[in-house]
Amino acid sequence: MKLYFVLVAPARAANVGAAARAMKTMGFDAMRLVASRVHEEEEASWVAHGAQEILAEAEAFDSLPEALADMDLVIATTARQRGRYQHYLTPGEIRDQIRAKPSVNKVAIVFGCEESGLSNEQLAQVDLISYLPLKVSYPSLNLGQAIMLYAYEMSPLLDEAEVVAENIDNTGQVRVLKSKTAEILGEIGVSQDEKLHQWVMDRVPMLPQRDLNMLHLLCKDLARKFGKEV
Repeated sequence: MKLYFVLVAPARAANVGAAARAMKTMGFDAMRLVASRVHEEEEASWVAHGAQEILAEAEAFDSLPEALADMDLVIATTARQRGRYQHYLTPGEIRDQIRAKPSVNKVAIVFGCEESGLSNEQLAQVDLISYLPLKVSYPSLNLGQAIMLYAYEMSPLLDEAEVVAENIDNTGQVRVLKSKTAEILGEIGVSQDEKLHQWVMDRVPMLPQRDLNMLHLLCKDLARKFGKEV
């Protein structure tokens, strides 16, 4: 499993440098930036303090969809509950979700810009949403602090042996299954605005590997009945 930290429109080079330092401390090295190149500024390198190679190798993208195109599972972070999403997972619960899906190879954790976080439109592009349960009412953590906490919670995954699911093509399985399920719901007349559609889309990414495999086979059987190729 490869974990990518995706920073959307970070405004301050120092925050990105601190993020790189936090990532290296916990054993991670893959950073992506969206609509920003502040990681190339001297201040970012200075704050990174020994983690400059993460900044040098960081990938820059113009848009969030481009940055997430090759991911198997995408997790967004938010400081508050909003919109229709009902399941907000703690970092520990996110780690358990990843652990329960051994077919997942590339995972992205997405962090919003310092001022406003991720928009509702950006949240709609992910599979799971996470938050940090703070003890006091406070707007948010510093970007570097938030990344350190998530990196710490995810670090046990680096020590666990990889398990490969057999007899099924698992490439991008979670995201592919969301798309297939949405198509089937559309075929039976369930619109995207209905609560059933939203409920199913929210829960597919939370299924463990065995259930993902079963859903994959079910989608193929249903697609055959609808005369579609999957």
